Amino acid sequence: MLDFRLLTNRAFLRFIGTSEFATFLVLLRHVWRGDVEHYMGLRQMYRDKRKLASSLTRKKIAEYTGIAEDNISRHLTALQKKSIIQIERTGRQNIFVLGEWIDVKGDGSHRGVEWFFIDGVFGVSKDDLTNSSDQSRRSASGLTSRQASDTNREENRERTVGGNGGLKDLPDLEQPGAKTNYIADVILRELGDQHSAAFYRLVARKVPEPAIRRALAEIRADGADHPAKVFTHRMMRFAREVSLGA
Repeated sequence: MLDFRLLTNRAFLRFIGTSEFATFLVLLRHVWRGDVEHYMGLRQMYRDKRKLASSLTRKKIAEYTGIAEDNISRHLTALQKKSIIQIERTGRQNIFVLGEWIDVKGDGSHRGVEWFFIDGVFGVSKDDLTNSSDQSRRSASGLTSRQASDTNREENRERTVGGNGGLKDLPDLEQPGAKTNYIADVILRELGDQHSAAFYRLVARKVPEPAIRRALAEIRADGADHPAKVFTHRMMRFAREVSLGA
C-alpha cells in the first residue's frame, strides 16, 4: 500500500527505522475496508466518507509492536503532528484516519485508488497517484477484470506441476525483512489461508510488490471460487515467465 516512489526519498528512509513507523504500520495493517459492520463505525467511514481508518487501543498497538504503551502515546502524537495520521477522539477508543480512497471511475463502487497522508507528507500527491501508470496501488475497479469462469479455465489450463513452481530459484528482492513480513501479511489477510503462510512469505521475498498487488486485485475482481489456489497458480506462472525471460 506504500508507494514505491517513497523509497527514493531520504527523509522517508530515515523514518522507516523509527518506532513511529512501526506504530504507523500497525495502524495501516488494520485499516477497515470490509462490508461487515465495525463497532467503532469504520464501515460507514469507509463507504460514506471514503476514509481509510483503523481503531485500536494503545494497549493493542503496544502488543503488536513490543513498544511500551507510554511510548505509543508519544508516537501517535508525533504521527499526528507530522500529518501522517488524523486522530478522532470518541470517548471510547480513538479512530485513526490514515488517508482516503479516490473514486477515479466515478461509479461509486468503493474501490478507488488509495491515497495515504504519508504519501503527501513525503512528496506523492493525489494527482501523482491518480495519473501514475503504475497500477500496483489500484484496487479491483481500476483494473481490467475478467469473468470468474475465465480465471478458472486459465487455472485448469496451466496447472502447476509440483514444488514451488520455480519461485525458490528466483533471487531474493533487495528489501528489508520488515517489508517482506508486511507483504506476506497483506497476502494472508487478503486470502485467509493460514496453512499457506510459509508460501506467502516465499512469494513476498521473491515477487515484486506491484505484481503481488495486481494479482490480488484481479482475483478479487474476478470473484474466483478458490482465490488462494488462483493466487498460487499466478505466482508460479510469474516465476516461470521470469525464468524463461532470464
